[in-house]
Amino acid sequence: MDEAKVPYPVQGRRASSPNPHDWTQFQNALRSWRRHPQRYAGLGFVLCADDPFVGIDLDDCLEQDGALSPWANGVVERFSDTYIEISPSGRGLKIWAKGALPANVPGVRAGHGQIEMYDHARYFTVTGQVFRGAPLEIEDHAHDALLLYERLVQGRHKSSWSLQPLEGGRIPYGKQHNTLVSIADTLRARRVCDEAIEACLQIVNERQCERPGPRVHVSQLVKSSRRRGATA
Repeated sequence: MDEAKVPYPVQGRRASSPNPHDWTQFQNALRSWRRHPQRYAGLGFVLCADDPFVGIDLDDCLEQDGALSPWANGVVERFSDTYIEISPSGRGLKIWAKGALPANVPGVRAGHGQIEMYDHARYFTVTGQVFRGAPLEIEDHAHDALLLYERLVQGRHKSSWSLQPLEGGRIPYGKQHNTLVSIADTLRARRVCDEAIEACLQIVNERQCERPGPRVHVSQLVKSSRRRGATA
């Protein structure tokens, strides 16, 4: 394990990720971090067999200018509707999803970076630096996680994980979030009001998306586009 990312429990000694006795509640960890801000770099979440989460770590997938490396495009598109944040280095991404794996994948080369996948006996650093307006919800991607796992263990990681277009012009599940964001930003740039933007996005979501998302997610997306427009 990277020495810069050795976990510590609130008691202060070095921790073991698989050992439940070293874990604590979020508020306890946050309180200890705030009490000793120069001792600890931040917080981490332990992935264990009793939770529903899979963590996907894309190392060195961001270029110096913040652009996403081509080898990571397919993965990010497929998981674009779940929580994604920028790693502490500023060069990687952490993807959070619900699912389960046959085994952990400690690291497979991809492009000039690598992909790791875990669902137990590992902890993920948490920065809170949301990647490109990703939603704060953690969505169920059990099928997608298994598909990526199989491709990694079979050594197919060198090719970009792209999505095949759907019949009837429908937007693939992994691309719908980015597509809706793009539509919202375009309409806002043309000074279309919030009500009209949301009405348009709700129609696209329900009629054009492979797997329509909850209406409330579309409403949240419109609010996010308002904030982006204000800071542009």
